[in-house]
Amino acid sequence: MSRRQNWLLNAVEPAVQARFEPHMRHIRLSRGQVLQHAGQQVSRVYFPEGALIGVICALATGETVQTGMIGWDGALGAFEACGTRQSAFQAEALVEGEAWAMTAEDYRGMYDASPALRTAVHKYVEILLTEARQFVACNALHTVEARLSRSILEALERSCDGSTLPATQETLAQMLGVQRTTVTAAISALQAGGVLRTARGQIEVLTPAELEASACICRETLQAARAQIYAAGAFSCDS
Repeated sequence: MSRRQNWLLNAVEPAVQARFEPHMRHIRLSRGQVLQHAGQQVSRVYFPEGALIGVICALATGETVQTGMIGWDGALGAFEACGTRQSAFQAEALVEGEAWAMTAEDYRGMYDASPALRTAVHKYVEILLTEARQFVACNALHTVEARLSRSILEALERSCDGSTLPATQETLAQMLGVQRTTVTAAISALQAGGVLRTARGQIEVLTPAELEASACICRETLQAARAQIYAAGAFSCDS
């Protein structure tokens, strides 16, 4: 198996990679494609290589909010496939792109056979927990414009890693958990400052340094936390 553009897959030992390569499919996800439904069995695990997957939480009132993004640094179904095997949330592709997919059964076999993958998944869990806790504080304390700037930068880094994000204002509003009119006002402010340009469902970053400057401090905090977790050795409850 050649080197993949997904961090979790690249953690797998070469011998294990070669064993499970025939069980993997290289696919292209389309924007808006639903990959998992809440309450349904997790039948496949997806490893993005350019695509960006959003995890969507639906409330009893019918409202929805995005609670996470999965890009090249993670996988959809990596935990549920080895746990309850049920999806608690809906997942759909936010950004079109490439991904690898395998059945949940094959993934469990690869997970059991690869100590390196288990360590990488444990690190990924810690990163997600760190992000979730940070975002609680971020949503309570920081402006929509600052949160929007951070979210755009992170979405670019976890998907195409370029300067243009194919996302509508509805997608951004769902990502931040706010009304579309609120996102429109934040985007207008960034456009007025020459930071962004929007057209036909795309957000183009004109001045990355200015966008970084307008992002909330949570971006720096999370970057430092991720670097520390990535650099840590294999996890052990006995160490």
